[in-house]
Amino acid sequence: MNDFEFFLRKTKEIGYVHSFFHSVAYVSGLPGLTIDEMIITETGKRGIVHSLKEDLAEILMIDVENLKIGEKVTRTGRIFEIEVGPGLLGRIVNPLSMPLDTLEEPIRGEKEFREIKKEAPSFKERAMVNKPLETGVAVVDFLVPIGYGQRELVIGDAKTGKTTFLLQAIVSQVKKETICVYTGIGKKDADIKLIEEYLKKQGVFEKTVIVHTAPDDSAVLNFLAPFSGMNIAEYFRDQGKNVLLILDDLTTHAKVYREISLLLKRPPGRECYPGEIFYLQASLLERAGNIKKDGKEISITVLPVAETLENDVSGFIQTNLIAMTDGHIFFDINEFRKGKRPAINAFLSVSRVGNQTKSIIEKELASLIRKKMIEYQRILELSQFGTELSKETQQLIEFGKKLELLFNQEPEKIIPRELQLILVGLLFSDFWTEKSLTKMKTEIDKIFENYMKKGWPRLEEKIEEIKDLSHLKFLIKEISLEIEKIL
Repeated sequence: MNDFEFFLRKTKEIGYVHSFFHSVAYVSGLPGLTIDEMIITETGKRGIVHSLKEDLAEILMIDVENLKIGEKVTRTGRIFEIEVGPGLLGRIVNPLSMPLDTLEEPIRGEKEFREIKKEAPSFKERAMVNKPLETGVAVVDFLVPIGYGQRELVIGDAKTGKTTFLLQAIVSQVKKETICVYTGIGKKDADIKLIEEYLKKQGVFEKTVIVHTAPDDSAVLNFLAPFSGMNIAEYFRDQGKNVLLILDDLTTHAKVYREISLLLKRPPGRECYPGEIFYLQASLLERAGNIKKDGKEISITVLPVAETLENDVSGFIQTNLIAMTDGHIFFDINEFRKGKRPAINAFLSVSRVGNQTKSIIEKELASLIRKKMIEYQRILELSQFGTELSKETQQLIEFGKKLELLFNQEPEKIIPRELQLILVGLLFSDFWTEKSLTKMKTEIDKIFENYMKKGWPRLEEKIEEIKDLSHLKFLIKEISLEIEKIL
């Protein structure tokens, strides 16, 4: 980064720090300033122009330590930029691309500076979401499917398994050559360490970038974090790679911006949030999507996270995010307390564009599964009144329990699409009808371990040939002898 004297000679404008409070500075004397331009002080401290008044500019200071009133300031003539490049892969950095791990400088080899805020791709550049993004989590891939280029909100209370699901999605996608960018906004260092260890254990850390800010970092750094994550995602997309971007979480981001807004003495709006928070976050998420580039389609799929309190999704930020995304995956605290993992409420989750990416057999199975789950829930409610249950009803309850067991998934398990179809096919082919839940759980684990270690010849090809449930049952019958050998 060039120094104060260089930019002073270039712009020929000098100003002074008039006053400052926390991370906000007021600067006078720079008539050519523009919004989002970077300024630099004589001691090398940087800031971003947030708004302009008649005689003062409001600056969000990135570096605030030892800032003094009267300190000289000059323009840079450049919108705020960060350094990006392939050297970010396998690194933990802050929103300024500076390393937070123990390795050398993060940008190795090819590198470039990119503006942190930019316009979203135009309508003409966009392509329809038409290819399924596999998360490796069966209940999501069947009932709340996601497509490449989709914006799917992950919402729920704290500590209900949202981050675990997101990490499973990262592992699944890295194995499909997707670049993953995890942005942790206001996360504890210990939480980021656990994420790093999980990704290293799964062997996917080298294809992941972690952008991290801590709770005690400045409000400006926390505010910039999701924009930095999107900027990095756009760089890899422009290199021809599909990217999965996770923003964990945007409720914290909104609280940080509320803090900045109140420091700037803006009038508080609903729940004290500034009115422009919807515009800021919507324009950020709009930069994701499936675009056409050089004759092929490349995407940024974004999974923003929103936190609720006791399942209340009616908060200002939560409803904003629901309105600006293509659906949401709802982590239900009540399901979590019952021991369901992942604690996803499939009835309250929505995917507005993901279903168009699924095959005919997957749509048929999803419809059948939902029907069985609805029947199961209704019967459970009736059984609470001590009603005598028929044999058919008891069988349906048993089937519902086995369906729940099938969708219960440990954090280290990432189930490929073809194996998900086989497991659901086994259940609907009465493979486990006469077996206990414990026996079924043991057999699922054995099938999973065998498939992940050895694979099954031509299974993916056979799955692609399936057109409906009867074909799937025929395939199950064909391979059932091989499955019995595994068990």
